[in-house]
Amino acid sequence: MRARIRAIMPYELHGTRYYQIVFVPEGQQRPQQARLSHDMVLGDPQPGDLVDVHAILGIVDRVQRLDEGAAAERES
Repeated sequence: MRARIRAIMPYELHGTRYYQIVFVPEGQQRPQQARLSHDMVLGDPQPGDLVDVHAILGIVDRVQRLDEGAAAERES
């Protein structure tokens, strides 16, 4: 699903970097959140970025920053 990042907060747990990400899926207003290890967050997303959130059975397993220009071209 495509979503917009509201906040991304890095933290460290037992020497491994993790991120807590707050995002709003397109077409929705209610924010959701996910906690992911650094290797599941691709493209260095920042607040305001458009991302692809991949989930299996409702569990987010990857967040990847999208190039908004390329995404707009694919839609037209």
